[in-house]
Amino acid sequence: MHKIVNQIRDLELIEKELSSNPVGVLAIMIDSEKVAQIATTFIYQDKNVFIFLESDNELYDKIQFDTNVTFTILKYGKLKRTKDMEFEPTYNLFSISISGIIKKIDEVKLFEELQKKYITKYKKVAGGEVDLSILHRVVIIDSEEIQAFEETGG
Repeated sequence: MHKIVNQIRDLELIEKELSSNPVGVLAIMIDSEKVAQIATTFIYQDKNVFIFLESDNELYDKIQFDTNVTFTILKYGKLKRTKDMEFEPTYNLFSISISGIIKKIDEVKLFEELQKKYITKYKKVAGGEVDLSILHRVVIIDSEEIQAFEETGG
């Protein structure tokens, strides 16, 4: 098995992927010592990740706020074979991990702005009613570090 891993430092490319990618995985401490990983939709804005939780979601009450969390997105890419590769690639993966502190969002103006951005990003059909109950609570990952890698292997 071979693999080539390249760190991506192009912030414009990283932010483009974070803005367009529809889902990521949140790794978070809940209760006292339990780690949970949750696949979730999100909004990326101003180098931070915002995640909405439904009003009846029990997870919100278990979150240990002001603690470190990690959020990761993955994008499976097209296979790229270069001249210097000594193997036939079978996968190409682009990943971005954001580490930071999870916090509550209570500011009404920001909350309403994020709701509009969420609807714009995920509601593709014009017209009809929008169920805002899924956009009831929002948390922020106040990012401290963003790392991106492209990995090709086979």
